[in-house]
Amino acid sequence: MPAKENPPWLFGILSMAYGGVNAITTLLIPFLLRQRGVPVNQIANVVAVAFLPAAWYFLWSPVVDLGMLRRHWILLAAIVSGLACAAAIAWPPASLAALTVLLFAANAVSMLLSSACGAVLTAIHPAVRGTASGWYQAGSLGGGALGGGATIWLAGFIGPKTLAALCAALVVLPALAALRLYEEPAHGLKAGALFRALARDLWEVLKARRTWAGLAFFLSPVGANALTNLVSSIGPDYRASAGQVAAVSGVLGGLVSAAGCLAGGWICDRMSRMKAYTLAGLVSAAFAAWMALGSKTPLTYFGGYTGYSLGTGFAYAAFTALVLEVLGKRPHAAGAAYSLLGSSGNMPIAYMTSVDGLAYRRGGVKGLMTADGLANAVGAAILLTFAGYAARRWLPEDRAAEPIHEQQGDLKTPGA
Repeated sequence: MPAKENPPWLFGILSMAYGGVNAITTLLIPFLLRQRGVPVNQIANVVAVAFLPAAWYFLWSPVVDLGMLRRHWILLAAIVSGLACAAAIAWPPASLAALTVLLFAANAVSMLLSSACGAVLTAIHPAVRGTASGWYQAGSLGGGALGGGATIWLAGFIGPKTLAALCAALVVLPALAALRLYEEPAHGLKAGALFRALARDLWEVLKARRTWAGLAFFLSPVGANALTNLVSSIGPDYRASAGQVAAVSGVLGGLVSAAGCLAGGWICDRMSRMKAYTLAGLVSAAFAAWMALGSKTPLTYFGGYTGYSLGTGFAYAAFTALVLEVLGKRPHAAGAAYSLLGSSGNMPIAYMTSVDGLAYRRGGVKGLMTADGLANAVGAAILLTFAGYAARRWLPEDRAAEPIHEQQGDLKTPGA
């Protein structure tokens, strides 16, 4: 690897900042609101609105391709989102509306962390795209789980202002690793020429057959693993205690997912990344089948979801690796292009959460796990066939548009 390449592990540290905002929004804030006596349905509304930027951040992500270096965007986004999270925690008398606005702002700005990190990731050497993707997702999942668990525990011992300061640090401190990032010198284009270059670069991504092939994976239910959003609610179906539910859906689940990210990233550098994507779906399907067919006991719940969490981490790493594979190295619109494809991956999570909920209403927990498992298994089988077709029909002009080392990393990397 060239001396001036960014090491894959660096992205694991950077993504902890983004994971910190997620943990504050989904773990700490609901915990604090529940302590204040806010009804669960109102808490759910706050969190749902706060997460709207995750589906739409591609609309403002192009700003990371303009002006400042990406490392500066990472630092700025971390500081602003960290302060917004701190304000939400340190302001107990705030109305739910004001709290929602603060969390919405924190998440909207934190998405620029994802955009800027993704832009830098596109420049990493093709042979380690999978490893870097695994670190990136592991930092977000594992760091967020640890940070969320730690802040919930500390909330019982310290005041809101001290807790707010710690939460700001949880977001800002990992972002300081951006100072270690290597970036190629800016092109120095004037405004008009820069906007034309951005538009041309983005259009090349949108018209490429490889992009549409990638979207077949990104929009599929494979790897969506929406059970993650519902796992805490089905614990009683397996007679799991409150402590067991908290462990499997909290810090332990996050750490197991992070381990799956690292393992999945390693695998993605040693086989076709499209095939790795389908393999991740099959891992999740296998453990969903275990939970559907096994006896309704805490062991089935704990063991099944632990394996499912490994599959989730694998799927997340494969998703990011395939996004990088599809994009290649973008000279201008790296942040915008990464965000456009990255946001597409949130759609299956949303619709599969609804499908899983409907399946539970029709067939209980067995129906839910059957629907989730079949979506992963059948979808993976279809995508595996499609992956072979895509490998044969990959546009020659797409491959010729990239340097030789990029071509070697497209569908199969050295060591496959």
